Amino acid sequence: MFTIDGVQWNYPCDIDRVANIKASDISGMLLDRSWFNDVLGTFLEYTVKIAVPPDRRDDFYTIYEKLTDPVDGHSFALPYNGGMLNITGRVSNVSDTYVRLPGGGQYWTGTRFTVIANHPSKAMNLSQVVARGRSPLPPESEVHTGDVYVYTGSGWQDANYGDADNTYY
Repeated sequence: MFTIDGVQWNYPCDIDRVANIKASDISGMLLDRSWFNDVLGTFLEYTVKIAVPPDRRDDFYTIYEKLTDPVDGHSFALPYNGGMLNITGRVSNVSDTYVRLPGGGQYWTGTRFTVIANHPSKAMNLSQVVARGRSPLPPESEVHTGDVYVYTGSGWQDANYGDADNTYY
């Protein structure tokens, strides 16, 4: 069971869930070769495969048309840890299969769609990070010499490094 834009669909379905922990663009390897991860939050992604019976083609087509509307998001109610979770999410893809039967019969089946939450289901602000005893920034780096910078004890300084074609950084 799931809901799209307030309409509940009670058809058998398989639902896969992925929790993507997303980090900002400033995350990455620091000069001391440690990793800094600026976590934005946990974004849920659901993939739903619906089994609409052949005698309910109108519902099948209604669901397909709703999911393929070119909009920035829909409201969904999807299973989450013994209950239902309401999210606003964007549909990233919709697929199904066309079946052609001997004698001229045909139908579409196996609609599968993936929805990605527009907002994190879990996030922490700086106060929550500190309250858990974690430093919001990595500890002060030790002295390391890299290709471009040198740590002087009071901060990173340009080492005036020239490469093979005498370009200085």
